[in-house]
Amino acid sequence: MSRSESQTARRPLEAFELTRAVTLQWLAVSAIGFFGFAYGFGHVLAWIRGTALEPIVIAPSSPPTALGWLAVSVGLLLCVVVPHELLHGVFLARYGDSPDYGIGVSHFVLPYAYAGTSGARYTRNQLLIALLAPFVVLTAVGIAVMVIVPTPVLIVPLAANAAGSIGDLWMAAVLYQYPADVRVGDPPGDVRGFGIYGAHGQPLNRRPGMPLLARFLSGCVGTLAVIGLYALGAVLLSLAVGSGDVVLGDPESGWLLVRHDRLPDGTALLEVGDRALLGVAALGGVTWTAIVTVNRWLESE
Repeated sequence: MSRSESQTARRPLEAFELTRAVTLQWLAVSAIGFFGFAYGFGHVLAWIRGTALEPIVIAPSSPPTALGWLAVSVGLLLCVVVPHELLHGVFLARYGDSPDYGIGVSHFVLPYAYAGTSGARYTRNQLLIALLAPFVVLTAVGIAVMVIVPTPVLIVPLAANAAGSIGDLWMAAVLYQYPADVRVGDPPGDVRGFGIYGAHGQPLNRRPGMPLLARFLSGCVGTLAVIGLYALGAVLLSLAVGSGDVVLGDPESGWLLVRHDRLPDGTALLEVGDRALLGVAALGGVTWTAIVTVNRWLESE
C-alpha cells in the first residue's frame, strides 16, 4: 500500500500533544533520572572492577575541581547528543523518509535536539525501534567500553544519554498500549506530538490493564519528581552557601542519590534513601490511581 493510500484509508484514533505540563514532567524526571542512572551505572562499574561502590563527595571548598568536572560533563554531553539523534535518524530513514535534524526549545522550557520526519507514518513496532535505539545501542556500547576501560568518566555520558531518553521511553510506553497494526504519524492540527491512526471502523483497543498501569506509573514518577527536585534544590543551596559536603552514593547505609553532611550528633541534614524513596513512590502511585479512577467513575455517573 502506498503512503497516499495508507493516509486516506486510515483515520485518527487518538492524538498525544506535547503540552507544557508534559514538557515540565520530562524536564523534572530527566534531571532526577540523571542521578539515578549514574547511581546504577556506578554499580555496574563497581561490579566490573570487583570492588564496592565508592561514594562521591562534593565539597563546596573545591570549586576548581567542580568546574573542571562540569566542563568535562558538558563536553561529554555534547558528544552524546549527536550519536543519539543520528541513531533515531538511521531507523526513521530505514522505515520511512530521510529525517530532518535540528534543535529547539519546547514551550520555552526544555531545550532539545531532534530527528524527525514530516508526513511519514510508521507502524507501531517500527517507531518503537526508532525510539528505543539510542537508549539500547549507546548503553550497550558504553558498557562494553567500560569493560575494556573501567573508568568512572564513562558514567557521565551513559547517564546523560539515559536521562535524555526519558521522552523516548515515555512515548514508547504510550505506543506499546496499542495494537501492532496501528500507524503512527503527525497529529491532526498544528501541534507537536504524534497521532495514532487506524482503518475506518477499527476500534480503539488498548492492552488490558494499561490505563490503570499508566495512572500508577504517573503517580510514581510525579512523587519521585517532587522529592527529587526538593533534594536537588537542597543540595545546590548547600553547595552555594558552603554549609557542608554532599555525598552521592553509599552502599553501606542503603540510600540512593544524596546525603548532606552529617551533624555532630550523627543525624543528617538531608538524606534520601532508596528503599524509603521507592516505598513513597509506590504509595504515590496507588494514591494517584485511586484519585483518577474515582474521578473518572464519578464523571461517568
